[in-house]
Amino acid sequence: MTRPQSPPDPYARPQRPVRQAPGDSHRSALVVALIGAAATIVAALIGLFVQLSGDVEQRASGPLLGGASPASDAPGVPDTFVAPRSSVPPSTPAALGASGGADGTPAAPTPTAPTPVGLPEEFLGRWQGYAEETDATSTDHYRVTVELDQGTLREQVGSVHYAMESSDCHGTVTLTAVGGTGQVTLGESIQSGNCVTNGRIILTLRPGDTVDFAYESTKRDGTRQSVKAGLERVA
Repeated sequence: MTRPQSPPDPYARPQRPVRQAPGDSHRSALVVALIGAAATIVAALIGLFVQLSGDVEQRASGPLLGGASPASDAPGVPDTFVAPRSSVPPSTPAALGASGGADGTPAAPTPTAPTPVGLPEEFLGRWQGYAEETDATSTDHYRVTVELDQGTLREQVGSVHYAMESSDCHGTVTLTAVGGTGQVTLGESIQSGNCVTNGRIILTLRPGDTVDFAYESTKRDGTRQSVKAGLERVA
């Protein structure tokens, strides 16, 4: 059953349709776009921050230089660190050699042992001649023989023989000094005979295979004794 419609009120005020201003729709769209852009930027910043935080955390927990393991928090386990290899070889004594030290300074020369001083070859052999002995009371003459062999300083290098009327004296001689190739000094030690036990002999080379023989000593009574001779090489 259909209800009959009421007749229009003749005194009612007619209503106008609401009209929207043309600019309202544009402003609403712009606001929505700005909000969307701001949300996108914020989301991008949050993503970037999360990514950077992950990288920092990964670097902090990642391997050290040269493949070393990260520091261990376990007690009693030492941290391991491997230094990076250098392309410059280390300086070693073999690399430095004799050219100099690590700072470029010349290397000090290696000291060498000095060559032992020996009896010159010109004195080697047997020497013989007649000597004249003088002291405070008398003068005597007798034959002197000196035999010399190779040797160095403070070594025994030969023997000496004094053939006197009263006694034959035999002894040894030790090289004590070398004055170039022309003179040597010998220390005499008498082993048998009635002679002064110790004395000094100086031999000086002369032309024609001869030497000057000069002997000095002190007798038991404190007087000086000297013997001079010219000796020739006999062997």
